[in-house]
Amino acid sequence: MRAERAGALPRTGNLNKSLRPVVTLPQGRFQGRAGDGYNAFSGIPYAEPPVGERRWRPPEPRKRGVPFSIDATRFGPIAPQAAESKDHAAQMSEDCLNLNVWAPQGASLAPVMVWIHGGGFCQGANRVRGSVFAKAGVVLVAPNYRLGLLGFMAHPSLPDQSANFGLLDLVEALRWVHDNIAEFGGDPNNVTVFGVSAGGQAVNLLMTMSTAAGLFSQAIAQSGYGTWPLLRASPTLDDPQDTLGDLAHAAEQAAEQTLHRAGVRGLSQKALLALPPAEIVSGQRGFQRPIVDGSVVIEEPGICFARGVVHKVPYIAGANSFDGSVMPSYQIDPESYQAYWQTLATNWRDAYTSDEQQALQRLFGDDRYLFSSWKLTNLIAASGTSAFRYYLDIPAADPPHWGTPHGFDGFLLFDAEALYPNSNFAGWGQSLIRAWTAFAKTGRPSSLQGVGDWLAVDVDPSWHRLGAASGTSEAELTARMTLLDLRYQNRIRSGASAV
Repeated sequence: MRAERAGALPRTGNLNKSLRPVVTLPQGRFQGRAGDGYNAFSGIPYAEPPVGERRWRPPEPRKRGVPFSIDATRFGPIAPQAAESKDHAAQMSEDCLNLNVWAPQGASLAPVMVWIHGGGFCQGANRVRGSVFAKAGVVLVAPNYRLGLLGFMAHPSLPDQSANFGLLDLVEALRWVHDNIAEFGGDPNNVTVFGVSAGGQAVNLLMTMSTAAGLFSQAIAQSGYGTWPLLRASPTLDDPQDTLGDLAHAAEQAAEQTLHRAGVRGLSQKALLALPPAEIVSGQRGFQRPIVDGSVVIEEPGICFARGVVHKVPYIAGANSFDGSVMPSYQIDPESYQAYWQTLATNWRDAYTSDEQQALQRLFGDDRYLFSSWKLTNLIAASGTSAFRYYLDIPAADPPHWGTPHGFDGFLLFDAEALYPNSNFAGWGQSLIRAWTAFAKTGRPSSLQGVGDWLAVDVDPSWHRLGAASGTSEAELTARMTLLDLRYQNRIRSGASAV
């Protein structure tokens, strides 16, 4: 990596704040900014803009650029999504396939971590405090990717039926990392992908995608949901059931419903391509689900892992003790969900006697997130690959004994130290960062508790814990996983016949 003063000749070596770091890539020379021990480059395009005829098509690599310098000191546009304010809307553009890089100054072949943001595949952005990882000795990369119907769309009018354009964006971003990250001091042969919620699910999906083979060396799925039902491009009666034991949901029907809510019906391909992006995302309700399309996503991650269709790289998965806090945002009817469980297992509450007040939400969080971590780490371990699992249970919900709400681990990683210095939150965040960066450097995480070893699942199948706010015992967690495995096997019984 190089840096230069305005009007001065380029210089090499360790940099200080008075210098503007510069990297020269095939698409141009990018001028970033220097911080305290790190350099940051923002808004670097990694693919051609997915606009016009490129909407609902796989991403195309960015073409070579002009030789003059390009300002990379400000974040690039974020993917179109439901706007929270006029300022939020002003930050959006379909030309959103950009990424940010934070690198230690003077780095050479440093481990690389690629952060995939969450937001239910319909919200979120790559705007994080990546400097916390650069200061810990790794190069952090955070890409944007297409969201909602613009990123996950199956429709009879579209010529490309791969459907999972947002996931293909992430693969293209990983290719960019492989080809370019050495210029920032990163090691292209040591890349860890990690993310929370939809970001964790994206990690699980990348683990099963042939196009992502060889593009990462380790993976961390934080509150991912690899055992949760996906939409299907061509559902059949043999497919795994949907959330409440219904037939699998058709992706085209889901897309039509979203477009209908946006006031759009029966449009041709030309008319769909002409729709303003804000109009398309206005019909989004709840989360967006990726699509089993038979090419990019061949099956749910849990089923792929069981079949051995998975990249055998060291893997961490875990979840939060109160991930069920997200239940209202998922827009699932609590009465229908409870009725489903009453039919499946009338004694389900026996596993949640320590939390009668929030039992249903706790069940939903465990069903969607914690069980996935348990199941997928077991499957990875059975394949002979290192797998580690964790349970985040710090007092961050209200009241504190509810534990850690959904997505709070993202706050701990990127914001706790800056917003609450010298607090318990900052300390917990530092523990997570140490564990994750140790995993990126060595393939083994350091202990979240600061004492003892975090052992792989095949050596110690118990949950590695940070905190004990909810009071949930290891025996209770075991009972819950047994209950949820019954539900999972019941749901996939048709699809599992091919496992």
